[in-house]
Amino acid sequence: MRSIVARSALAVILAGLVPAGASAGTIGFDVVHQGTAHEAFFCMSAEKDAMIAVGAPNLLFDSTDAGKSWSLNTAVKADGALFGCRLKHGVGLVVGQMGLILRQEGGVWSEVPKVTDARLFAVDMNARGLAVAVGAFGTILVSTDAGKNWSRVDYDWSTTNTEGFEPHIYGVTVAEDGAVTISGEFAAILRSTDAGNTWSVVNTGTASLFDVVIDGDGIGFAVGQDGLVLRTADSGLTWSKVASGVTSNLLGIERDGAGHVLVTGMRSLLIGTDDGSALKAILPGDVATGWYQGIVDSGKGTWLLAGQAGRLVRVIDNETK
Repeated sequence: MRSIVARSALAVILAGLVPAGASAGTIGFDVVHQGTAHEAFFCMSAEKDAMIAVGAPNLLFDSTDAGKSWSLNTAVKADGALFGCRLKHGVGLVVGQMGLILRQEGGVWSEVPKVTDARLFAVDMNARGLAVAVGAFGTILVSTDAGKNWSRVDYDWSTTNTEGFEPHIYGVTVAEDGAVTISGEFAAILRSTDAGNTWSVVNTGTASLFDVVIDGDGIGFAVGQDGLVLRTADSGLTWSKVASGVTSNLLGIERDGAGHVLVTGMRSLLIGTDDGSALKAILPGDVATGWYQGIVDSGKGTWLLAGQAGRLVRVIDNETK
């Protein structure tokens, strides 16, 4: 059966159990910002000391001190929810409801002319200005000028194992060499090396994949429903399953550059090594009852998370510091 879970609805999914893992004694868990019960953050991104976190309508928070302090950006007006974000190469990109795309350069945000009304879930960009945004019902948008202008990519989804549906695409990563990898429903992972003109299907299955990341060394991960974690060591050409130890929905994945990965999800927070070793659960604070989705590495064994109730939290893993 097709999964029809949209990223905006992930906050109400309470599936899965978290096994025993790292104790609260080895983990620091500090709330940096607390929102209201009706607020939520869906994405967080960082470039050096600059950070953003986005979520509910008009909810765009900025930090200029590596996440130590945050402020609401009142200059940004977005009636719909903001699902995806990226700070990269001096440019900020945010995507959301009804095809909304916001762009920031030189500290000023502006809305980019829309080319679709589809809900957009994720966006990424490389140094050459190749940007890709993905969303509902197979939506793929491409920009070659760092997000100033966009065009829609038409792809024949009947050629993939998606039961005849146009799958929701939840994750995208754009490599510096121009390779683009997208992931979504039916465990679909597709790869393009020509700015989205042609695509190769490199993985399919049944569970949805909610996030994908591939770094410059070719190591990457994709995470999704029912505790699914996939790993690649060849820049996304092939993928293998990694034992997660959970059956909950996993929403985000981040590497720290020092051999560790952190995975966020519904009532789940996992840490492991990026060589594919099994992940272990972290159980501090409200992780066992809540959810976090946005995630960035803030260095020296610390991570910043964004999620439920407008929360921004700092996680400190004393074992990896």
